[in-house]
Amino acid sequence: MRTGADTIQSLRLGWRTSVFSVICCMAVLNTPIADAESLLEKGQTVEELRAYLMPRISEFSLPDDPETWLNDAESLRHTLLKEVVLRGVPESWLEGPVNYVRGETLSRPGYKIHKFRYEIVPGLWAGGLYYEPDNIQGKVPAVLNVNGHVGEPGMTVDYKQARCINLVKRGAIALNLEWIGMGQLSASEYSHNESAHLDLCGRSGLSVFYLALKKGLDILMLHPAADAERVAVTGLSGGGWQTIFISSLDTRVKLAVPNAGYIGLQERILRTGDIGDLEQCPQDFHALLDYVHLTAMLAPRPALLIYNVKDDCCFVAERARMSVFEPVQPLYALFGHPERFEFHTNHDPGTHNYLEDNRQAMYRFLNVNFFPEDKRVDEEMDVAGEILDATALAIEYPDDNANFYTLAQEAMKDLPSWPAPSSETSRLEKWRKETRQMLDMVVRPDPVGTIKRETVSVPKDINRLGAGAVKGWRLKTNNTWTVPCVEYLPKTRKLGGVTLVIHDGDRNSVDSLVQEALGRSEHVYVLDILFTGDCQPSEGRTWQWPMMIATVGRRPLGVQASQINAVLALLKDSHPDCPLRLAAHGRMSGLASLTACALLPGRADRLELYGMDASLKELTANQIRFNDYAAMFCFGLLEIADVPELVELCHPSKVQRFGGL
Repeated sequence: MRTGADTIQSLRLGWRTSVFSVICCMAVLNTPIADAESLLEKGQTVEELRAYLMPRISEFSLPDDPETWLNDAESLRHTLLKEVVLRGVPESWLEGPVNYVRGETLSRPGYKIHKFRYEIVPGLWAGGLYYEPDNIQGKVPAVLNVNGHVGEPGMTVDYKQARCINLVKRGAIALNLEWIGMGQLSASEYSHNESAHLDLCGRSGLSVFYLALKKGLDILMLHPAADAERVAVTGLSGGGWQTIFISSLDTRVKLAVPNAGYIGLQERILRTGDIGDLEQCPQDFHALLDYVHLTAMLAPRPALLIYNVKDDCCFVAERARMSVFEPVQPLYALFGHPERFEFHTNHDPGTHNYLEDNRQAMYRFLNVNFFPEDKRVDEEMDVAGEILDATALAIEYPDDNANFYTLAQEAMKDLPSWPAPSSETSRLEKWRKETRQMLDMVVRPDPVGTIKRETVSVPKDINRLGAGAVKGWRLKTNNTWTVPCVEYLPKTRKLGGVTLVIHDGDRNSVDSLVQEALGRSEHVYVLDILFTGDCQPSEGRTWQWPMMIATVGRRPLGVQASQINAVLALLKDSHPDCPLRLAAHGRMSGLASLTACALLPGRADRLELYGMDASLKELTANQIRFNDYAAMFCFGLLEIADVPELVELCHPSKVQRFGGL
């Protein structure tokens, strides 16, 4: 019989084996280029990203018996919380009872609305609305209502109010939580992807979302009339994601109704509209499990999955059913309760919604599982006249409410944890060795193997820049990635050296660097690494792909560093008697180059950084958006090394930084 540990180990082995058994060699490409402005085939980078990600999907296997799955699910819960959700989180974020402040109470026909705010983590407050029936007798059902990306309306959005009012009129307690980044918390510093600034410090940004939900449940269950055996969670879109997330991890939830909130990783890889924000695909999350596992972790508790037949946002019903519902159906049958697991397909209006048809599906499911027959009301009650505007439901927040940037600045105060010692040789060498090993574990570079190259036509937009000759190359690294390279040969036969140039933008952005090198009679190569130049994905938003690499347990920064080191090795072999210079233009290329040289020092004789920040802490101080530099936000990197430490690790390579962007 399998144990929970066996299950977790088998999930890990899938991606670890696929990574470390890679044979690093070069496969020559024989396909022509697709257009005159690119050295790559149209869509080639996206195809390679999908090929890289797909083998790393964790598959769900039906257990042998219910008891086995209960043990496996508990092990998955424990491991996910420890290794992903709460990784690096200080005790001050976890200890003690939830801190909340009551506000104004609004008297309504047959119920009351209590305003409150609660502290998610020290200094960060979110608001909520407690819907309480008048004249409660005994224990009653309690429902946590969460919302998605609704912008300024936040928790006051009309369809969510209508649901809460309908629930309270049925005799339930309804708690309406505000979501970070929505409503009164809709400022840019609360944007979900900015949680990556915490990840950079080695403190899980996902923890903020989890603790917001956990403490919301704590508050819900503090009510003396809340029945601990009849606790439910429901929400649309991002609220649907919150529903499956907290319901799978917290067994205090006895019934879950996620609406259009999630789908499996395979569908996300194939359809960029399904990928979602960083909290849905956080670093290392999918290295352990997939969303089908989270769904299975609900069993045997009642769960109704709602999806929409022509959803205009994401997670179309037909695909979601195959992804996360049908694989779990046999598990509920194994428990002897197939009736507890249902799927509702919304046709009217069939778009991304939690309107009357979907609400009535939720009421029916709640009635069957939580209410006696004489208390069941399946139809929607007309409460249109009771909907309040956002001003009437506004919460009072402290002026200095924390956000993702301020939380990250607090976390990084004493980082890195292992700064370089004095220049004493023995201590410094020991520090370099140990820190380089830790850096390798954090960055997780792909194996660096040999490269073979294929000549391709030079695009028409290439400026010759006074070179004697210009060549185009496709380079295959790690038998996985195709990276384009333009080679500029100096006019003079006497070679002054070799320069490899990489950049954040396009080739034209480094024309001046190329001309300067040619002026010194150097042989120049301009390389597009992953997520730059021709290697920008042609589908979806660029930041989504590095996020996907990180969620399966790899690191985009590690991929980029490996590409650079593979090309440096090729150039070193091709020009053994020439000094080799690496010039990086832009903060992302600068960090990738620093990381490459820190991991394998000495491959480049000199590293020049143009527009690279003096410290990774400047990313947060200057509120640099994750969406613009996603590959840089490598989990725990700042805990191990900041820019000065990375420079020290590059020894014996000489490193020089030239200004900011």
